Amino acid sequence: MTKNKNAGAALLIPGLFVLLWSTGFIVGRLIVDSASPNIFLAIRFFLSFLLFAVIAMVLRKKFPPVTEWHKHALAGVFINGIYLGGSYWTISQGFPAALMALLGALQPAFTMVIGVAFMRENVRSIQVAGIFVGLAGVAMVLFPTIGLQGTQSYSFLVPIIALVSVLSITWGTIMQKMSIAKSELLPSMAIQNASATLTAIALALLLGESLLAPNAEFLVALSWAVLILSGLGTYLLVLLVRTGSATKTTSLMLLAPPLAAAEAWLLFGDKLIVLQMLGFGLALLGVGLCRKK
Repeated sequence: MTKNKNAGAALLIPGLFVLLWSTGFIVGRLIVDSASPNIFLAIRFFLSFLLFAVIAMVLRKKFPPVTEWHKHALAGVFINGIYLGGSYWTISQGFPAALMALLGALQPAFTMVIGVAFMRENVRSIQVAGIFVGLAGVAMVLFPTIGLQGTQSYSFLVPIIALVSVLSITWGTIMQKMSIAKSELLPSMAIQNASATLTAIALALLLGESLLAPNAEFLVALSWAVLILSGLGTYLLVLLVRTGSATKTTSLMLLAPPLAAAEAWLLFGDKLIVLQMLGFGLALLGVGLCRKK
């Protein structure tokens, strides 16, 4: 009975994580006309900080020593602030959202390389194959939409920032497994969101962002981003990384773009062609290979 429960949890938690994580693409679409990217993120991260801090104090979770806070803050800057701030900014500059998602799908490959180099993770050949199969599936899902999104007028700096943002969340994820792995999760998440708030504010000021016109869609997107994406999604990501393999966990992100395409089809009426459906299946196969015991 216990084994069945453990097996169920082993499937449920990763499945729930990737489903929630994929909705981040939908949130990005909902706020386009109501808030500048980093202004929205600053509000989201601040409310998420309050959420985690209050829950941690109510549950009497032990905060890390003040001398260790900088490690948690730095992880938050990487996994939230730079990654999301950079991603949203590149898209606002005309970089195709689908291409940004495709770059994001490289994270498992980056994580695998860093995991082997810095954490001595044991990565098997079947996992390497799974990542490349999954990437091929993601490409099949996204390529049909790349020409329909963004513009070609962005500067050479934009794709560089896009790549830096993906490397940022990769390193932020690795940090969860290394320097701060033994600390209580809820207090750590509070500190990480506090530092991400400051990062988003700094980016908003640096980029001269000013749009904030709250409407119903904005409030729905903000509530979802705080309670579901940050409150549950990021929490599950860090939990999975801390308790398992960083490579196996990040391989789940290969399913986020295909799921987002399906969600956009359901919510916004976006087209979903056969090639994309086949790509979804290929991405699922890739993740299955990565997580095979």
